[in-house]
Amino acid sequence: MWKIKQSTSARLSNYVSEFGSEILSTDGYVLFCKVCELKINFEKKFNVSQHIRTEKHIKSVKRQKDQVQRKLQQLLTNQPTKSEFNKDLCKAMVAANILFNKLSNATFRSFLEKYTGKSIPFEATLQKRYIDDIYNQLMDKMRIEIGKNQIWVSIDETCDVQGRCVANVIVGILKSDCISRSFLLHSEELEKTNHNTICKVFNKAMTILWPGDIMYNNVLLFLSDALPYMVKAGSVLKDLYTKLIHTTCSAHTLRLRLLSAISPKPRL
Repeated sequence: MWKIKQSTSARLSNYVSEFGSEILSTDGYVLFCKVCELKINFEKKFNVSQHIRTEKHIKSVKRQKDQVQRKLQQLLTNQPTKSEFNKDLCKAMVAANILFNKLSNATFRSFLEKYTGKSIPFEATLQKRYIDDIYNQLMDKMRIEIGKNQIWVSIDETCDVQGRCVANVIVGILKSDCISRSFLLHSEELEKTNHNTICKVFNKAMTILWPGDIMYNNVLLFLSDALPYMVKAGSVLKDLYTKLIHTTCSAHTLRLRLLSAISPKPRL
């Protein structure tokens, strides 16, 4: 029997089917390599196979696969990976001053799972993945509310049972017609308690409030107790915050005077 000569269009379609439509394409007259973006000699199958084995084609295929992989990774990265329920739970526990370690209580966990139908996260999950988001949201809200208003700043320190000293920085907007709401801006453990560490905490708090551009002229009032190192810190800070007025707590001053008055005088 005589062999029927295959049409050009059919031959090209066979090449596309054999080597893959993601690599080759045809319009019925031309064979085109989609990876290398060039026409291929299709007179003989050997010519097509030879092109597929060239170093240029192999590198182009690898580059195309790498691009697809990067797009896939980017798509997976953009997927929301944090639970909205966990975020809301973290926010509610912070607002209610509930310690995260309460989530380790089996009865409490069972109660939450039963009535929410959700998988309850452990303490470490909230600390590692959600607490920073809550903190940043609160800080952004505070920055927006304070804005470019003139403020007062108060610093006080407290010690825990282990003798660690923590300084707390509270700020508020200065208003002439009403009492402003105060904000706990910053808390930091101090290695030492002296005027130098207090000044550093003060400046760090202002950097947190106005990152990149501290509004020195908007800090008008510094409130503290009457301890000598606080008085000295206020004096040092006035050189940087030129409009700053430092005043000590009158109740604390009165207490010191009363203690001085009732303490026994040394005998000569």
